[in-house]
Amino acid sequence: MFGDYLSDLGENAFGAALVMNICNISLNFSGLITGPIIKKFNARKASILGSLLTGGALTACSYATEMWQIILSYSLVFGFGLGLIQSSTFVALNSYFKNNKGKAVGFALAGTGIGQILMPLLVQYLLDIFSFRGTTLIIGGLAFNGVVGAALLQPVEWHKRHVLDEESNNERLPLIATTSTPTNPSKSDSGWSKLAALMDVAILKKVSFLNLIIGLGLAYTASTSFSLFFPYFLQKTANLDMFQTANCMSMLSTTDLLARVTVPAFVDRMKFSHRNTFLMAGLCLVIARTVMAEMRSIVPLMITSAFYGIFRSITIVNQNLTIAEYCGEKGLESMLPNALGFNMITKGVLVLSLGQLLGWFVDYTGSYSLNLHAQNLLLVSTCVLWLCEMYFKYRD
Repeated sequence: MFGDYLSDLGENAFGAALVMNICNISLNFSGLITGPIIKKFNARKASILGSLLTGGALTACSYATEMWQIILSYSLVFGFGLGLIQSSTFVALNSYFKNNKGKAVGFALAGTGIGQILMPLLVQYLLDIFSFRGTTLIIGGLAFNGVVGAALLQPVEWHKRHVLDEESNNERLPLIATTSTPTNPSKSDSGWSKLAALMDVAILKKVSFLNLIIGLGLAYTASTSFSLFFPYFLQKTANLDMFQTANCMSMLSTTDLLARVTVPAFVDRMKFSHRNTFLMAGLCLVIARTVMAEMRSIVPLMITSAFYGIFRSITIVNQNLTIAEYCGEKGLESMLPNALGFNMITKGVLVLSLGQLLGWFVDYTGSYSLNLHAQNLLLVSTCVLWLCEMYFKYRD
């Protein structure tokens, strides 16, 4: 959507990459704030705020005449709003379901996948008619529809049956009672303690949680790098033409979308742990990438792309579910919003560091096949970290 307009502003590919990279940074590092916002107000209000921010950012972007205005409106505000929507909608879905969370999240992500397929076609159609400004304004108007969707995320408490407990209802305070008044700490200590409680910093003291989000972050970085370099691998290493490359990518997207709808139902029925499911899918992705790196013809690449799409969808669906499962097992359900936020921050840090390192690795070696193997190292690291924790837990 930004390519031609940025060219008109005198910006090159670096400018386009800067807009998208800052947006990605804003999305992931919004986790510092999204958790406290969701915890303070609730997922419904946070999602409404996110929808207003994304719609407003796109609308403002349609009036942008300079690069810094696009970065401010789209990269920063839109990225933050999108991060707020992603976290709050998952928290809401997690509160609605007990036994079929995987199926619910799978359907939600399938809808997202359909949007990612159809939206580029709509954007291209609109650009041909309305140019950049009109297209961005229309997309901004569509984004405001998220407010209506967010309004439907009503808290579960609104629909619970209220049963009065007569015994507790009859309880009264004694006529003579002693009440303790807490000592007043200093304002600075009180402020920091309130902030720490609001952000649930205590969860970062748990080594098991740090191990969990680092593993998820490594897997996310590998997936992001694959999405970026896969088309180049197909064209420059496998020597496929544009049509064959599009077929491989379409096969991957199709199986990804179908698996988001079908696989979670099977996982829920079999009562598999979300973390173990993610782990097994990660190992399968390692195998798929290893095989894919040695393929040079269209048919084997189509087959491996299909399998890769299936296993990638399993990791996508189970990523946040793994965190929700951890919080549930540890009795930390109230910390879920901030746990998701810390996971987003971890992903942002690892993508900026290791993701850039993988890009440098391609430039240094000139081999996209080796890059696929390097991505596997990140996934293998996730598997090793988690399996070591499982081993020590089992031994104790």
